[in-house]
Amino acid sequence: MSSYQLIWSPIARLTYLEILSYLEEKWTIKEVESFIHRTEEVLKYISQNPSLYPYSNESDTHKSVLVKQVSLFYRVKSGKVELLIFWDNRQNLASLLL
Repeated sequence: MSSYQLIWSPIARLTYLEILSYLEEKWTIKEVESFIHRTEEVLKYISQNPSLYPYSNESDTHKSVLVKQVSLFYRVKSGKVELLIFWDNRQNLASLLL
């Protein structure tokens, strides 16, 4: 099975690092490692089958809930997967512009 190339947008990279920073500040290393592991696991699933997670016609994006508090939005284009943003689910989704 071929896998799709994952492309990290600058915003995806920034928001991922912000979440890790928050976890390091407020939680233990165990939670940080757990989040990193979960993210790597989901990225592997996405690279193998990008249509695995729910798709929105409105924004042309897929959404994967990594953990209850954080979702990853991504878009599939030209055989590649663009990681758009890691989103804190406690924020108002209406303010998210994709």
